[in-house]
Amino acid sequence: MIERELTGLMYELLSPMENPERGRLYLELFDKHVLRLDMTAAELDSAKVYGEYPTQLIGNTRYIDLAIITNQRFIPIEVKIGDDYSEQENQCCDYWREAEEYHKQNAFSKPPILYYLTPEGDSPSRESAGDFGFPDKSNFIRSDKIDAVAFSSEGFNWIADCEDNPPKNIFQKNNLERLYNEIDKMIKRTDSQRQVEGIMHKFFTTLDKRFDEDFCKKYHLKRGGSKRMEIGDCYTYKRYIDRFFGRAFSWSSICLQCADVKLDDDKELWFRVGCYNGAYNELGESTAFCAGFMIFSHEIKEGLYKELDIKQLLGGRNILPQEIVDEYDKKFNGLVGRIDLHDEQGNLIYFTDVYKTLAQFRTQKDIDRAVERAMTEIEALLRRFVYG
Repeated sequence: MIERELTGLMYELLSPMENPERGRLYLELFDKHVLRLDMTAAELDSAKVYGEYPTQLIGNTRYIDLAIITNQRFIPIEVKIGDDYSEQENQCCDYWREAEEYHKQNAFSKPPILYYLTPEGDSPSRESAGDFGFPDKSNFIRSDKIDAVAFSSEGFNWIADCEDNPPKNIFQKNNLERLYNEIDKMIKRTDSQRQVEGIMHKFFTTLDKRFDEDFCKKYHLKRGGSKRMEIGDCYTYKRYIDRFFGRAFSWSSICLQCADVKLDDDKELWFRVGCYNGAYNELGESTAFCAGFMIFSHEIKEGLYKELDIKQLLGGRNILPQEIVDEYDKKFNGLVGRIDLHDEQGNLIYFTDVYKTLAQFRTQKDIDRAVERAMTEIEALLRRFVYG
């Protein structure tokens, strides 16, 4: 199936005009799983969906694969499928600029976001993203401007929910089946990788339960919200495990805000537990399951990682033990005071190692015992944060 055919099916299903029986519901589910904008019922009722939307407010005409326009925002969606994505210079940047101009003309207060939807959650090229790449040699794109979402995670969860609510109209029902099958084919996982994904879900869920209200109070932490790019959503394991064995970036994590810490401007100190899948690993980052502190910037919706930024914000502030700050020299992901976590036998946990993981965690008891050991190490680190 080519991109135009796939985006045509998405348009037919999402548009309340084309699909009056289920379009409004499918749009609401699309917001829940893919957009994560937490739209109100009134905003969803106002939404119009467009396929092959021509840009009208910037200097040259381009055609956006899908656009959703509500009474509060313009949402451009670029869809890429296949192995290699052909992109024109400033393509995604121009789509975002079209949304920005629309927001200005309609006095919308919500900031525009371009959704870049691919099988694995790849980011667009630096050439396509234009000024939205970070000023370094990494492949990362600012997620406050362009949100890389995946058919293998957000997209599949959306279409699976739609499958649970099929239309009676035979034409739309056939569209739904075709799109479901096409998205399902994009998820290229071995049986062993799927087993590890299941283990990761159980492991993270078991660990997450330990960070309850009493634990957070004891270590001066607090839960964040689950809206897009809030603490409870950023790098969340619930989405990123589903793309862990893909080629795109995945940092499956649990993030908690350090409640009593005041940093400059829009920045917060977070405590983070999780693991990285090794994509974009030109900086040599370890993929071991680990814990540490990070500074999150709400301006760019990303964690800071440069040594100069970290030490300027934390040095001499009596927020973390000074030796932890002084030791920071990692360029990637910004984990300060990072520690790698172990299972009951003292072995490091590498979910990226499929066969080791399958042998390491055969039962729920293996997971429970590993979580217990990891919690001992986590609490030792947090005591240094609270008590110095």
